[in-house]
Amino acid sequence: MANDIDDGSVGHAKAEFDVALRRLESAQRRLQALVANPGDDEAALQVARSAYDHARLLWLSSEAALRSITLVENRQAHANRRIVILPGSSHVTESLAILLRLRGFRATIMSKHPAGLDRAVEPTAAVVADFDGRQEQEDELAVNRLRTSPATRMVAMVPAALLHHEWHGFDAVLPKPTTVDAIIRVILGDAHE
Repeated sequence: MANDIDDGSVGHAKAEFDVALRRLESAQRRLQALVANPGDDEAALQVARSAYDHARLLWLSSEAALRSITLVENRQAHANRRIVILPGSSHVTESLAILLRLRGFRATIMSKHPAGLDRAVEPTAAVVADFDGRQEQEDELAVNRLRTSPATRMVAMVPAALLHHEWHGFDAVLPKPTTVDAIIRVILGDAHE
């Protein structure tokens, strides 16, 4: 029953988003047509700008509502998935951890060379390693120590210029910058790398 309510909420939010998007596109076309003809009535242009601004606010609101409902749904779906992130650029890994937590994953940032107490002791759904340069042999050993089961997905984020290098021990290699959605698809095994 709860799933029916959730599906209805998502469907309703999606329908409202679609209506708001069509309204925004229509207002944008009208505004662009008036701007393209500078001799047109200034009052009509102001009305069109106001209508566009209003349509944009409605669209942003409906987009936020749809994202919120989707995030809640995804949080429940990913609640038991533990992700270990190995840092490269600290601001990137911190941001990634926050974004994954918002999507419901339990994300932990861990050193590539963990001490005994820092090693993963519970099953890990995925290890995401952020590389700024080529993979060294000690990186490969450290990453492999974090594979807690054959099902653990090993994901590397690397500079695009280094994609052609060998990335031993990884199930997927993504070019930086990449989106959190692309990372999640790979974590879940939904992408063909």
